[in-house]
Amino acid sequence: MKIILIILIGFLSINIFAEILTYDKVLKNLKGTKFYKKEEFDQAKEEFNENAIKNPNDGRLQYNLGNSQYKKGDLEAAENSFNLSLRDQEFKDRSLAYQNLGNVKFQQQDYKNAILNYRNALIEDPQNLDARYNYELASRFLQRQQNQQQQQQQNKDDKNKDQEKKEQKQNQDNQDKKEQQEQKQEQQKSEEQKKKEQQMKQEQAKKDEKKKDAEKMLKALLQKEKEEMKKEKAKMNVDKTKKGKFW
Repeated sequence: MKIILIILIGFLSINIFAEILTYDKVLKNLKGTKFYKKEEFDQAKEEFNENAIKNPNDGRLQYNLGNSQYKKGDLEAAENSFNLSLRDQEFKDRSLAYQNLGNVKFQQQDYKNAILNYRNALIEDPQNLDARYNYELASRFLQRQQNQQQQQQQNKDDKNKDQEKKEQKQNQDNQDKKEQQEQKQEQQKSEEQKKKEQQMKQEQAKKDEKKKDAEKMLKALLQKEKEEMKKEKAKMNVDKTKKGKFW
């Protein structure tokens, strides 16, 4: 409510200069003021805008236009009009223009620049109590905003840390799982190798056993043949002996 009242006060203060404006300026200014008081801000803006276009260097007309634009919520246009009003070095209500620029920035939640404009308003007019009030209000809002931003950043940092810890744990779990799988695979491979070697030993033992049996059989056969040959030879000797006696 305080900020809205400030805009209204600033706007009405311009009307005291009406007598030094040209007739056309005065007429359109009065029409715009009438619409403004009735809160018909579209019509007010139209009158003020036409006046400001025809007289772009008149700070009072730019200021009036800025007020109607502010009421319509067109903050960027209002900011531009208030800045144009301050270019007019003969414009007397510079404190109010800075004050309303502060209001624009306040509505945009740009409290730092709002404070800057309120400070400029107080430099132009140290007795501007509305600007002083809004300066203090914007300072509190800026502090609150900074606290919220710090808290949001802290929450973000904490969340990032938690996520980082979670990822580290997940990576460690994956690494442990991988190492366990590799160890299991290595163990299985080792067991399979041992089993294979055992099978090879058993097969070799069987081969050796068969070889021994074959050699044993061969040796037995050779021995048998040797004995049979020995017997045959002995028999032949006996036959020769018998034949000799017969003769």
